[in-house]
Amino acid sequence: MPLPFWRSDQSPVTGYSMSIKMMKKLMLSCKTATGLMEKKHLERLSIRERIQLAFHTTLCDACRRYEQQSRLLERLFKSKAAGPVSPEIEKESAVLEEKILQQLDAHKQ
Repeated sequence: MPLPFWRSDQSPVTGYSMSIKMMKKLMLSCKTATGLMEKKHLERLSIRERIQLAFHTTLCDACRRYEQQSRLLERLFKSKAAGPVSPEIEKESAVLEEKILQQLDAHKQ
């Protein structure tokens, strides 16, 4: 019995090739992911966008940190518009500012 013929861009294991296709559909670039993070502040993301973003931030430390900082800034801006800033937000802001300054100093050296 002859062996089956596969094109070079196909996998002999169908489940494997389907997994690769799904991974490619789920993976976002960091630029796209950060765009979705900002879009999330303005409007509700589609289910596909939410899944893609969750998948990306699970794997990408830099985007996960960006999302945390973005959330903090959003809360800070909303609280400024509403009135005085709460002490916990001021404390978080000071901690993040210190981390940013340390990272900038590390990159200068």
